[in-house]
This record gives sequence, structure tokens and C-alpha cells, in this order.
Amino acid sequence: MKNRRTHSGRRPPICAVWRCGRLRERKGIRLAKAEYRAMIIDDEAWIREGLCEHIEWEKLGIELVNVFEDGAEALAYLEKDPVDIVLSDIRMPNMTGLELVARLRVSGRVEEEADAITVKDLSGIKVIFLSGYGDFQYAQEALRLGAVDYLLKPTEVEEIENALLKAKALCASDRVSPSRMRSAIEPLEEPSSYLIKKALNYIHAHFAEEVHLADIAGELFVTPNYLSRLFRQETGRSFVECLSRIRLGKACSLLTEGKLKIYQVGEAVGYPNPRYFSEWFQKNMGMSPGDFRKTQI
Repeated sequence: MKNRRTHSGRRPPICAVWRCGRLRERKGIRLAKAEYRAMIIDDEAWIREGLCEHIEWEKLGIELVNVFEDGAEALAYLEKDPVDIVLSDIRMPNMTGLELVARLRVSGRVEEEADAITVKDLSGIKVIFLSGYGDFQYAQEALRLGAVDYLLKPTEVEEIENALLKAKALCASDRVSPSRMRSAIEPLEEPSSYLIKKALNYIHAHFAEEVHLADIAGELFVTPNYLSRLFRQETGRSFVECLSRIRLGKACSLLTEGKLKIYQVGEAVGYPNPRYFSEWFQKNMGMSPGDFRKTQI
């Protein structure tokens, strides 16, 4: 079944048009492989089907790994095979969505590996509630339990996808170590060498351009090999690493400000190719520029 759209070009709300579709129950569902994994929990089969079919999981970079009709069944699965994101109803038999999340926040998964037993924390799973109940108490309890969002049925597909992107960004933020974040934003230590100070000043003034070690060496009237050794001795980093760190700090600042589009941020720090900029940022920060920006909102 392809995504159906209204005459205005927008996809219709979840829970509004999919009652007529033939239900195909999916257990052990595997869509596109992605870095982040999700599951659906809802006791109404036609809603599960609609969410499976009409959310563009592959474009979101999320793998839908399974669907369940109640919280108890889902919890048993999560204790064996955790996911990153849960899209869940509130009112379900056996265990409600709120009860499930309350259990997740205090539970872990026991795993045995080579005579060692470890407990993997499930409390960081991001949960989005999709409910037909607008009761303030439900929403209040959901937010108290750390839900990413609380959406009321019928819900536009775009709203659900936006909530999933928000959850994905939070997952990415969790994966970035504090030391990596600090090292990207903190300035380089002040070097004692006059030549390296001059070299770093040159980089700060020209990092948006194509900067080469030989260019800086020429400005300072030294050989590139000598300047390269001096960078390593004075900063503990190579010239390329220093340049990359300065660019990364500036990119993080510009993304946090939110005034420029992502491709413009790339251009501003010396990477005019948007794809290369995104790959470079992902490699250094552990998340895409877009996901980083969402964590700063």
C-alpha cells in the first residue's frame, strides 16, 4: 500500500483512513537497516498497520523492528532486545503504555557474556505516546515519565515523523560522550611558541578557505616539515587536527545559533560540499549536523 494523499497533497491523518485497509499482521518485521531501532505498541491492529505502512521509516533513518498489541508483550521483548524508540498507545490490555514506561525507567536487561553478567539500562529508551485520550492527567503523567511527545489521534503523519526525528536526535545526543562535546567546543590551549601562535591566528582568520600547511609555512618563512613538527610538539596535534578542531568548534557554534541552513554552515567552515560536511561532522561528533542542532533547541 502506498502513502495516500489528500487533494492538498498532504498525507491523511493516522487513524482516519486506514480502517478499510486489509490488515497484514507483521511479527518480526524488518524494514530498512538503520542506526536507530524502533517498535510500535497499539492494541488496534489497523493502527499498527497504518503506522507500519505510512511512516517513511527508511527516510527517517530508523529501523522498525517489531510491533506489539500490549505493553507486557513489548516489555518482554525489550528485556531481550532493546530498541532506541518506542511509539506506543496509552490504553491497552495487560499493561498500559504508562505502566510500560514506568517499568522501563527502573529496569535493565541482564546479559551473560563469557562468564560475566552485565545489566543493560533500558531507562534511556525514547517514548512517543499516540493516544485517543486528551485527558490532562494522562499527558501530565507521560511527561513526568520523560515522554518525548504526546500526540492525540487522529494525528497527521508529519507530526508523528517530526516526533520520531526529535526522539532520534535525543538518542544521538545520548551517544555523544561529554568529553567529545567538550573537546569540540573548548579552544586549543595557548602554545608557547611564537610561530605556532602566528600559525593558529592564521587558521582562525582563514579556516573558511582552503588552508594548507605549506601556505602557512610560507607566511612564516619556515619549511612545512619544520612547522609540522612544531605543531605536534606545541599542541600535541597535527596541523590537520588543529584545523579540523577549529572548524568543528565554529560549526557547533553556528548550528547552535540556528541562523544559517546546514549547507551554509558547511560553507562557513570551509566545506562547500554539503554531503562531505555532513560526513565529516558525523565522524567527529557522532551525530549529523541536523541531529546536533535539534539537541541544542
